[in-house]
Amino acid sequence: MDPWIAVFVGLLVGIGCGYTNGFLISKARINPFIVTLGMLNIARGIVLVITRGYPIPIYAGPVVYFGQGYIGPIPVPVIFMLIIGVIGIILLRNTILGNYVKALGSNEPAARAMGINVERIKAITYTLAGFLSGLAGVVLAGRLSAGQPNAGIGWELDCIAAVIIGGTSLTGGEGSVIGTLIGATLLGVIRNGLVLVGVSMYWQTVVIGLILIGGVALDRFTKARSE
Repeated sequence: MDPWIAVFVGLLVGIGCGYTNGFLISKARINPFIVTLGMLNIARGIVLVITRGYPIPIYAGPVVYFGQGYIGPIPVPVIFMLIIGVIGIILLRNTILGNYVKALGSNEPAARAMGINVERIKAITYTLAGFLSGLAGVVLAGRLSAGQPNAGIGWELDCIAAVIIGGTSLTGGEGSVIGTLIGATLLGVIRNGLVLVGVSMYWQTVVIGLILIGGVALDRFTKARSE
C-alpha cells in the first residue's frame, strides 16, 4: 500500500471510530465509558485478527518521518503536539464550538435548555477525538517503525492520569489544553524518573494507578469544599 494512502486510511478509521462513539453516546444514549471501552476492545480485536498478532514492519516513507523525523532540531511529533495544542486552545477560547463544549461539560441540562444542539456537539467532539487518535496511531507506528498490534496497551490509563494531573475535573466544568499538555509532560517526567531510579515497569503501573485514584479523590474533595 502507498504510504500516504496508509496515513489517510489510519486517519479515516480514527474519524469513523470517533463518529461511531459520538453517535452511540448522543443518539442511543449509552454510557460514554461503556461505549469508548467497547470500541477500544473492538479495535484491538480487529487489529489482532488482521495481523494475527505479528508486527507489520515499516521501512521508510511519511509514516516513519512522522514518528522519527526532525524539522531542524525539533522532533516532528513535538511539532504535531504544539500545533494541535495551539489549535485546541483557539478552538476552546475563541470559537462558538469551544463555548458550546465548555457549556456542555459544565452542565448538560442547562446547555440543552439554552438551545445548544447537544447531540451534534457530542458527535463533533468525539469525531475530533477519533481523528487525533488516528494521528497518534500513525505517529506511534512511525516511532516504532512497525504496526505493532500490542502497542499502546494500558496507555488509556496514562491518558486519564495526564488529564487529571493537568487539572481537568472528571465531573466536568474544569480543564484546559495547556493543563493537559503540562499533565502529559509531568507524567512523562514521572515515568522517566522511575526508570532512572530502577523502579520495575510493574511498579510503575502501580504508581500511575495511585496517581489516578489520588487525582480523582482530590477533585472530589475540592468540589465538596467549594460547595
